[in-house]
Amino acid sequence: MSAAPTLPTDLPAPTPAGIRTAREASGLSGEAAAQLVGLGSRKRWSEYETGAATIDPIRWAFFLLHTGQHPAYRLARRRAAA
Repeated sequence: MSAAPTLPTDLPAPTPAGIRTAREASGLSGEAAAQLVGLGSRKRWSEYETGAATIDPIRWAFFLLHTGQHPAYRLARRRAAA
């Protein structure tokens, strides 16, 4: 049995300004960004953008992948089974 794939998290730690820039580049509001990464409220995302909290590397990688901003990977649809 092979190991489960892992989410690529080999990214530099984002700065609060980098988090804000990535969100703005995605066209998402703070609330929409929070919902995208599974946060219960916009408040935590706001804390990431102000530096009051640190975003988890997996959550950050997921955000970048989902918004097409990851520097090394992209999401792709699987082909339908034949």
